[in-house]
Amino acid sequence: MKFRLGKYISPGGALWRIERLRVYRLLRKFLIGFIIILLLSGIYSIYFDTPKMARLRRRNADIERQYRILNDKILAAERTLDDMKHRDNRVYRPLLGIDTLDIAGVWNDYPEEKYASLEGDLYSDVMIDSWRRMDHLARRMYLASVSLDDTQELAENKELFSTVIPALWPIDRTKLKYVSDPYGWRMHPKRGAWIFHEGIDLAAPVGTPVYATGNAVVTESGTASGYGKVITLNHGFGYRSRYAHLSKQYVERGDSVTRGQVIGEVGATGIVTGPHLHYEVMYMDNTVNPINYFNKDITSEAYIDLMQQLNEKTVESY
Repeated sequence: MKFRLGKYISPGGALWRIERLRVYRLLRKFLIGFIIILLLSGIYSIYFDTPKMARLRRRNADIERQYRILNDKILAAERTLDDMKHRDNRVYRPLLGIDTLDIAGVWNDYPEEKYASLEGDLYSDVMIDSWRRMDHLARRMYLASVSLDDTQELAENKELFSTVIPALWPIDRTKLKYVSDPYGWRMHPKRGAWIFHEGIDLAAPVGTPVYATGNAVVTESGTASGYGKVITLNHGFGYRSRYAHLSKQYVERGDSVTRGQVIGEVGATGIVTGPHLHYEVMYMDNTVNPINYFNKDITSEAYIDLMQQLNEKTVESY
């Protein structure tokens, strides 16, 4: 028997305590070694790549390289489209005498919800930016394609196009008193409000002959609110022209007319302050400034004089 501090300790109990102490020491050494290994691994990973980290870095670098290549290709396509747009708007369309083409919504961005599935990724920013650029590029390509088809059709039918485009003066210029109102915003003389004037008003005596400004088919010959007696012609190729406030109409709906044909007479019907011809040119259902077409049938001196009249009238109106 053994006694310690007044207590009896059996030989078996002493051995169990010694064994437990040995286990604790082994666990402590193991934990210390594990912690040291973790610290060494952390320090190693800071300065050296593990095989797994090396693979991940190579994969990330490959993804970044692919996106750079994709964005370079998008940039090259954008530059090509810019060149096509410049030639279309500055070369082909001026040669054919047609306005620039615009399609509603082409320049609008898609809603953010379209790219929501790309959020939360390491490369979300670059992926969303690339997708946005590709979507924008696709819309621009569609616009360029439609525009190319448009100009190709006109180029193939240039001779026909030259006879239908509304380029003639709608009245005899010797009968023109003055341009009473230009194209654009103006204070309406009767309604007292700022209203966009979609044509040009040519003041002339009642009874002055009104000519078709290009070959066309009559789509309207009657009366309309504000316009009084009105005639509308469809010239084809997206062009229409309108002649309002007439005193007489010599054509009916469905008639074919040729450039220079008398279709009516100047009057003062509808909402007017005096006798004049309200003349509009429309392209693809949008009004355009008729003055841009008059210079196809006018001397440079007369055109300069007309533009001076318009500038003076614009200053007076505003």
